[in-house]
Amino acid sequence: MKKHFVLSLFLTILFFKSTLAQFNLYTYYEGIYDDNIFNTSEKVSDFINSISFGTAYNIESEFNNVQLYYEGNLNYFQTTTSKSFDTHRIGLVETHLFSIDDNPLNAGVNYSFRNNEDEYKVYDFDQISAYVNYRHSIGESNFMLPGYIFNRNSYNNFTLFSHNEHRLFITWISNFETQTSLTLNAEYLFKDYFEKYDYENYLNEASLLKFRVNIGQSIGDLTGLNGYIIYQANLSDGSRYLVSDSLIYYEEEIFNDIYSYDGIETGLGFKHYFNENIELNLEAKYLIRNYSSLPAADRNGAELDYLREDTQIGFGAGILFDLSGVINGLSFSAAWNYIKNKSNDYYYKYTNQMISFSLGYDL
Repeated sequence: MKKHFVLSLFLTILFFKSTLAQFNLYTYYEGIYDDNIFNTSEKVSDFINSISFGTAYNIESEFNNVQLYYEGNLNYFQTTTSKSFDTHRIGLVETHLFSIDDNPLNAGVNYSFRNNEDEYKVYDFDQISAYVNYRHSIGESNFMLPGYIFNRNSYNNFTLFSHNEHRLFITWISNFETQTSLTLNAEYLFKDYFEKYDYENYLNEASLLKFRVNIGQSIGDLTGLNGYIIYQANLSDGSRYLVSDSLIYYEEEIFNDIYSYDGIETGLGFKHYFNENIELNLEAKYLIRNYSSLPAADRNGAELDYLREDTQIGFGAGILFDLSGVINGLSFSAAWNYIKNKSNDYYYKYTNQMISFSLGYDL
């Protein structure tokens, strides 16, 4: 009873605390044709209906904003229906300004979970996340953004992969009179597994370093270019895996674990506004991933005596229409994406093409 009373009191305070309170609502529908839903050499195509929806309640003052929000997403696969799933997140975030319209401190906490269908229920998970970051102005055109993120990731059916994750990052942003922007980012990630095992080359913790450089250039009032490069270094030796019926299932393959490889990625982007209501986006990327402890496999699934290495190219194009002139808050978009992945592992030699369209309403 006490917990229910405290929650009711908290919501009542949120509702009556300020006449400046604001309520937001959004919903989006996206239809996606994906010709390789598993991203493997065994191509399986499907059409996915995705519905996103959310709401937020804001309490604003001159130097402070508090937001209580909910986000939900439903994904229905028309052919492989067992792959359908839904996700939910509820959170609280506070933004405090140390000066008028400047130097914001953001802190928040949220809880999210994912529900899968049928045999994919083994992938159900829930997460508790907390974060804090602070953007500090240095002069009129430079900013520094340090921050910390904590994630507690729990897999009910894969408990040996459940872990706590810590992320420390710092970002530097500079804007120049030439309409050029430079962003430098460094991030350290560390995860600590709940369950500990004393096996050779079996990880109880993992860590990595990631660095990113991004350059943006405005070309007139309606066009912009950007390029980026990301370098990632895995600091851990060994892997985490599950043995079942004489088969080995590596965490890298089950969850596409980002801690499992060294890699580099680079890309280019182009954006153009035909007018204030129509936006065109083009992109291209190239990446290399060298896995630290994941053996490559042949056509029959037998492990080879060398580690998996991937290279990937990708292209994308999208167009966005702001339809607020018809209905306030309405938008429509369409996109095309293509990926070609080369690998010394037969299972991961694949191409993937996605065509999508979406209709959104944000109030």
